[in-house]
Amino acid sequence: MTKLGKTSNIKDALVIATILAMSIILASVLGFAFYTSHQKHISPSRVYGNWIEIGAPKQSTEILSFTDYGALRNHRLIATSFEFDGRIVTLETGSGMWVYERVGTPRSPQLRRITPALPPQRFIFEASNILFQWTVTATDKIDALH
Repeated sequence: MTKLGKTSNIKDALVIATILAMSIILASVLGFAFYTSHQKHISPSRVYGNWIEIGAPKQSTEILSFTDYGALRNHRLIATSFEFDGRIVTLETGSGMWVYERVGTPRSPQLRRITPALPPQRFIFEASNILFQWTVTATDKIDALH
């Protein structure tokens, strides 16, 4: 082989090694991004806070709270732990298994009780509830003007 042929083989090997290294780095970065995104999606902190029952009379409205210490109903501890898989919240209480599904939109997150099925219940996240109450109040005032 000539000197030119050896140089060409070395350059080809260097290009292939560079492409391979860049592919490995890209795959690692994408894998890490997907992993962290999934961890955020299934993090129980997505349901932490107060969830206020909607569609119930004011005097009997339930407040469901999730914290890192457990779950509370109307400010009373009902479970010291709960599971959240990104969509379903499951908690075991003294009265049985309770299952809630996270529904709604990102701007208006809601929990829908699946088990026990009766009576049906829906909860809205407290920050969303403030916006909902303001909207309803403003709409009521506008309707009253007409």
